[in-house]
Amino acid sequence: MEMMAINPVQRVLAPRFWAGVVAMPVLATVFSAVGIFGGYLVGVKLLGLDAGAFWSQMQAGVDVRADVLNGLIKSLVFGVAVTFTALFQGYHAQPTPEDVSRATTRTVVIASLMVWGLDFIMTALMFNK
Repeated sequence: MEMMAINPVQRVLAPRFWAGVVAMPVLATVFSAVGIFGGYLVGVKLLGLDAGAFWSQMQAGVDVRADVLNGLIKSLVFGVAVTFTALFQGYHAQPTPEDVSRATTRTVVIASLMVWGLDFIMTALMFNK
């Protein structure tokens, strides 16, 4: 439905979709870096491990393709699924407080189940050695 010759899909939904798709891998990267830094703080600073041993074991235990690349692929797929779900539910909601709250609840439930199911499928496909 166009209003004042403005296509809402092109003007509103598309930028939000791409923002969600780009934001999820960026957040996954930031969270991974924070997790590594937190592991360093706990291991080296609190428990007194040798910093060189920590980084050596980190490099030996992390496979770039299996861990990092697959994690980024998963986050990209999750970004598409969650963002599409949110935009679909929001676009079809009536502009009333009750319907917006129902659409929000449906978005959380559907997106959570989609992430759970997609994670199961992608893990089975990516790590079947």
